[in-house]
Amino acid sequence: MRPLIFILTLALAGCSTPPTPAPLKAESGPPSLVPPYPSAEEVAVQTPPAKPAPTTSWTAISDFKGQPLVGGASVIEYKIGRERHSFQVQVVVFDDRQFDLKVIDQPEDWSGGNRLTDSMRAAAAVAGVNGGFFTPEFKPMGLMIASGKRTGTWQTGPLLTGAVVVTSHPQLLWNADVNPEGASELLQAGPRLVDGGQAVAGLDAKKRSTRTFIANDGGNQWCLGLAQDITLSELAELLTTPGVMPAFTVNRALNLDGGHSSALYFRTNDGREHTHPGWSTVRNYLGIVPK
Repeated sequence: MRPLIFILTLALAGCSTPPTPAPLKAESGPPSLVPPYPSAEEVAVQTPPAKPAPTTSWTAISDFKGQPLVGGASVIEYKIGRERHSFQVQVVVFDDRQFDLKVIDQPEDWSGGNRLTDSMRAAAAVAGVNGGFFTPEFKPMGLMIASGKRTGTWQTGPLLTGAVVVTSHPQLLWNADVNPEGASELLQAGPRLVDGGQAVAGLDAKKRSTRTFIANDGGNQWCLGLAQDITLSELAELLTTPGVMPAFTVNRALNLDGGHSSALYFRTNDGREHTHPGWSTVRNYLGIVPK
């Protein structure tokens, strides 16, 4: 794995069951906007961090490919393999002393996956991903605060186990530590993937999907990421295996909305926009904006 770390250094140098949505009435009309959220088997067990059991090693399939973004962030793309399966991973790495983390509300239902680019441009964001879960009525599942405006209500349960909270600076908090008062930005999400640098035990190891996530090193370093065709358990392991997760050591990580909703946007130093959208409309996004 040392060659991967060396390549990363060069690339960056110089720069449970959720509250079950009410079923739609059987009638003619468009299908539900709501993607299939993680099942009870995926999130039912959310135990404290446990010492990980021996696992099959990860194998590099491609080198880390890093590109600088506007404002000093970086995007890193690579492919990794494990047990004859490959995973495409993209992460946007940023420092919260240089960037603000924003919850971007998107209230227009049936706006389509292409709404991601328009929303990021309107917020002057240099990168972002889809945000949290939403209901069949296209309301945030849980509490959302976007630029000080509150929508939805605080919820607890096996799915919504953490939140991105911004007061004077961004924090990745678990439910017991969240105080919405004074927050300018807040987004409930889940399940937890990494706590205290260790993979959370009990996550599903069978159902693969494209997933987005947010992670923090316990200090000023953050990443927004997208991983394709991966289980929650594999994603947690990927984020905690030395040399597999680039740029920094993950202290905490939280799963965001995934499946068809998964999408990533970034704008490179040369001004070019890159969008990897899902096909479905989502209620909100997480974006980073230079200070």
